[in-house]
Amino acid sequence: MGILVSKPTEIALVVTAMVLIGVAFTLVYPHLSERSEEPLLDWENTAVVARGATLYAEQCSSCHGYIGGSQNTNDMNNIRVSAPSHGADGHTWEHPDFALVQLTKTGEVADLCRDVSESEMPEFGQALSDREIVDVLSYIKSTWSENIRVRHDEINLLYEGQNTAVRELLDLSDS
Repeated sequence: MGILVSKPTEIALVVTAMVLIGVAFTLVYPHLSERSEEPLLDWENTAVVARGATLYAEQCSSCHGYIGGSQNTNDMNNIRVSAPSHGADGHTWEHPDFALVQLTKTGEVADLCRDVSESEMPEFGQALSDREIVDVLSYIKSTWSENIRVRHDEINLLYEGQNTAVRELLDLSDS
């Protein structure tokens, strides 16, 4: 036989439970939105972005074009760009940080990317330090619209474990 509870007592129990749930949510919610680590790409750091912009112009623009400039031709000599744009009309933002680092460093791609031949994407792991690769990718992300950056951040949340693992493997000290 069940316990008989008066209507006012039942209401008091429900209200108390709701208050406790609200208090618990208030205490836990701020921690849910905090990231355990800084994002791999530091696109809001002006020093990182400036270094990345210089490196991008030297190492990447001849194939990918200048971001914010002509995406279909090399601004220097009007030769057709041979690689996808990193600007708003490209698809770089569709890949999580760890995949972008992997592709830039080794020329290899994660399962979610198409195969890239050696002649299409050089390996920059010998030419650029880990810090420089992250600087270039941070610069690229800094050029995206807020909407694109938010979408990229959402993708990164799905791959947070991989991004954290790659961050731990990289040497991000200033060279």
